[in-house]
Amino acid sequence: MSARGAIPPSIRDALESTSGYVLLVVGKPGTGKSLFVHEIFREFSDSFIVLSNTEATSATDNGLSSLPEWNNRHAVAQYWREIHEEPLHELSVKDQFSKLLDGITPSIDRSIVIVDSWTDFLMPVKAEYEYEILQSLIYSTRKEKKKLVLVSEADWREPTIRQLEHSADAIIRLEKLSETQRMYRQMSIEKMRSKSISQDTFLFTLDNGSFTYIPWHKHQFPPIMVAREPILDPSKEKISTGNRSLDGILSGGFEKGMLSLIEVEDLAAPYLETIYIPFLSNHLQLGRPAVILLPEGWSPDRFMHGLSHFVDAECVEKKVVFFGRHVLGKHENVRSIDDDPWKTLQEIRYEATELEKEFNTQATELFSLNTLENKYGIADVKGVMAEITAALPTTQRATVTILSKQQALKSGAIAHSIHLKVQELSGVLSIYGVIPRTNFLAVRPMLGKGFLDYELVPIV
Repeated sequence: MSARGAIPPSIRDALESTSGYVLLVVGKPGTGKSLFVHEIFREFSDSFIVLSNTEATSATDNGLSSLPEWNNRHAVAQYWREIHEEPLHELSVKDQFSKLLDGITPSIDRSIVIVDSWTDFLMPVKAEYEYEILQSLIYSTRKEKKKLVLVSEADWREPTIRQLEHSADAIIRLEKLSETQRMYRQMSIEKMRSKSISQDTFLFTLDNGSFTYIPWHKHQFPPIMVAREPILDPSKEKISTGNRSLDGILSGGFEKGMLSLIEVEDLAAPYLETIYIPFLSNHLQLGRPAVILLPEGWSPDRFMHGLSHFVDAECVEKKVVFFGRHVLGKHENVRSIDDDPWKTLQEIRYEATELEKEFNTQATELFSLNTLENKYGIADVKGVMAEITAALPTTQRATVTILSKQQALKSGAIAHSIHLKVQELSGVLSIYGVIPRTNFLAVRPMLGKGFLDYELVPIV
């Protein structure tokens, strides 16, 4: 992501506004507050940062000391400094900080002043003097039309943080949350005076030691679409998923002779097309056929429409056979599933074998299990899937199954070698591995290449 994508737009607008503004960044230790304000410091050259003894080391470790004019853009607020109780509100922001830093006169006459952390900065100050300092700085900040960014780890129940939250123009809360025993990070804009907020919650990552937010997922095709060079299989035992990031997670791709299970939050287009279009388009470009059992409610025309953006429609007609419950259409490569599940299985095997004979290469099978469950019930689906899985080592086909979260059938009832889950986190499409186990990985579209590709960004 480009540097301008590292800070959410509404926060950037507040920092670039012509009026004075006070932003409060709150969160528990370890949530990424310092890395967030470091990103502000990096992106806005007319900024100054006041660091506590504790945060000074982390700033150096994070590469801030290599930035131009580092010595003139920062100061360290020593814990043992002496602060005299005297009125400050008539002084400029620069002069107030000079007093609060025990006579240090840094080049603090910048448009943005960051204090990391405000909690540590006030340590030498008597409790009854804290609120007066806060109000004096806020008054002068607004008067001089500067921006003041304060980082706080205080508990919201403490009087100091309540005063901060009441006085600040914006409150930005960073959290480290957990789901399925996996951690993810969320930023929330709880308050922003006089600014419109189109999005108030963001997923973010600290990957590579820097703060980057990830925008809400927008499912769209590239404005100009091209056929890309296919990704070759990494070995004789695996086939590529059609995405290099996902191949890396799976140590090469889906396994031949084994069943791979992809569990999706629902059967909407973003969840399915993000996975199947790169996989099947790559598969077809390599000259291999496929048998597809359509998801419930998906027509062959809709499925082919997505693929034909990146693969010639005639290629899809020749190399893909579709099965489904509602398969009305004019295409010759479409079959209805039988009322007998075992007959349907025989027909699927027959079509796969015929495709392999015609194209002299192994076919891949993509099954949507909700169609089978709705047609035959759980007991018959378990039997059919057991039969398919048992036969895979002899055929050496790669079979990928799609399981919807809303189904009564659960993943534990199916033998599989790979298990991925696709779900939404804070408006962002994410993938995580059950087998192999991974943390959350955000799906970041890469539309500039001319095809439906994505990068998997670790949420750390």
